[in-house]
Amino acid sequence: MKMLRWIVGIMLVLIALPFAFLYVMQDRLLYPGAQAAAPFGDLAIVRPDLTLHGWVLHPDADGALVVFGGNGMSLSRFAPRLADCTSRAVYLLPYRGYEGQAGAPRERDMVADGIALVDEAKKRHAHIAIVGISIGSGVATQVAVARPPDRLVLVTPYDNLGTVGSDAFGGVPLGWLMHDRFDSAAAAAHLGDVPVYVLQANHDEVIGAPRTEGLLRALPRPPVRLDHVDAGHNTILRSDAFCRALRF
Repeated sequence: MKMLRWIVGIMLVLIALPFAFLYVMQDRLLYPGAQAAAPFGDLAIVRPDLTLHGWVLHPDADGALVVFGGNGMSLSRFAPRLADCTSRAVYLLPYRGYEGQAGAPRERDMVADGIALVDEAKKRHAHIAIVGISIGSGVATQVAVARPPDRLVLVTPYDNLGTVGSDAFGGVPLGWLMHDRFDSAAAAAHLGDVPVYVLQANHDEVIGAPRTEGLLRALPRPPVRLDHVDAGHNTILRSDAFCRALRF
């Protein structure tokens, strides 16, 4: 009996170890950060606890795009691609802890900072589109509920990061372990009449098709456009479809 207890104990420890590792390392895995390719521009967003800095491309344009990037994306490195795709103003504000930004990323702060960024853009531009890429689609959806834009563009979006993680680990439920779940499906149900444009990568190795389809089902009405792009999770950003989605 004593030996059996030891065996059961060892088995429980072995089962628990991967979950413990994921719990401890989740922030490092989810928010790897990014390095800046250029010094911050003139954009400064004052928050209650710190000041965030970023860039504005084409600042004198009538309309503006507010862009929320992927979890490993350097917005300063991606800026030239955005500048080539659109003549609209483009607002880029790295997440806390990214590209030399102060603080550390956390879902509630990323959304609150995003709302403040949209408020700043609305002071200067009459028409606003919000763009969310990968994990940024979860930020963008929540921000769009709080500050409805003229258009919401979601690139490789998902229903919930818990289900994305579960898919990646063979169906093991991970949502209960996660600090930040980015429940886009729950938020999307409150988008009302906001026009939604979705780009789904046909060969996405990160966000499976069921995850995007789960988000689509949660929308109050079908997207104004759904593009299935012959690309992967990252290569979709180099596609013509991505540039077209930025024009409104």
